[in-house]
Amino acid sequence: MQPGATPAHAVSALWGEVSLPAAIAGASWVSLGGALYLGAAATSVYAIWGGLLGRYPAAAVAPLALLSPVTGVVASALVFGERFTLPRYAGMALILAGLAVIVLRLPKQTVTASAAEK
Repeated sequence: MQPGATPAHAVSALWGEVSLPAAIAGASWVSLGGALYLGAAATSVYAIWGGLLGRYPAAAVAPLALLSPVTGVVASALVFGERFTLPRYAGMALILAGLAVIVLRLPKQTVTASAAEK
């Protein structure tokens, strides 16, 4: 075991697991692609999210988290060719409608004294 190894490496060494370099060398392209996605693409999205939170009020950015389930469903359809039933599409439509209600609020109308008397 190398100095500075993480605790997970130490535990895996106790069970006689394959070393990290050997596991990487024997990994499939799908596994390596998944690790690259999690390391680069997902981290980039979180960096963008953090930038948006730094630039805009949290109340304006937070509703976009509601897009997460819709994004997952659309991604599984595009990547895996998954087909969905009407209830799933109805659920996505309800999520998008709720998001639209939150994000696209109409400006508050002020009531003047003369309009209130009518």
